[in-house]
Amino acid sequence: MRQFLSDKLKQVDCSRAERSKVRSAITDPLRRVLARCAFHPSSLALLSVLAMMALFSAMPHLDLDASRWFWTDGFRLTDDDFLLAVRELNRALPAFLLSGIVVLFVAIPLVFDVPWFVRPYKVAFVLAFYALAPGALVQILKSLFGRPRPRHIVDFGGDLFFTPVLSFDGGCLRNCSFPSGESASATALLAFVVLVPKQFRRTCVAILLPFIVLFSLNRVAMGAHFLSDVMIAWSLMLAVMFPTFGLFRRYRAAIDAAVMRKGRLRTSHPTVEANS
Repeated sequence: MRQFLSDKLKQVDCSRAERSKVRSAITDPLRRVLARCAFHPSSLALLSVLAMMALFSAMPHLDLDASRWFWTDGFRLTDDDFLLAVRELNRALPAFLLSGIVVLFVAIPLVFDVPWFVRPYKVAFVLAFYALAPGALVQILKSLFGRPRPRHIVDFGGDLFFTPVLSFDGGCLRNCSFPSGESASATALLAFVVLVPKQFRRTCVAILLPFIVLFSLNRVAMGAHFLSDVMIAWSLMLAVMFPTFGLFRRYRAAIDAAVMRKGRLRTSHPTVEANS
């Protein structure tokens, strides 16, 4: 009897050891991936995109519930003066800031041969990122998925059917809902932070974040976008922003040198050094 119990205990120990090995084989690679992602913002942003896509695909009612919260026989906040002013500010800011950095940090140094107060590769990054992400990528995805806006679906008085995020069955033909272009352009404002001296960057991010949330959720309140259109746009822009900046930073010497052929870059200038 004693031998029988001893053999059974050994079998239990072996089965526990085997389960532990199987568990380790599954969880250890995942831990390593998460540990690496913790030190790579672009990886975290990409994981965030995938996680939100999975969440809203598995629970599409979240989009309808969020939009329904703002709907009472119509999206009445569409004509709210404050929200309209917020939208106009969000639409005007990128054009104003982009034209401003072109004049201040490109045209003036090149034309008047004055010192560069910002490294040229950073200006090039901001311009390229805006063209690539809020510009081209957003428009491509809108055309690809053709997702109707909340105000256009049957659930809210429209004539098109609701489609979950990532569905290709949308009936929208132009100016579609996913992803939110204005949410993308609001998030892209974070790219301008690289133009600011390092000691002020966290403060700038902290100031921008409430405006990004306001600019984005404003569109949900107006019935122009689903919650997933907005939230995925946030992570999508960051997933493009971080590796794009890394690429420009890697080739910063070549980019700066190309600009220096026509202008003058004084890297010894304290403002430039602090902003490197």
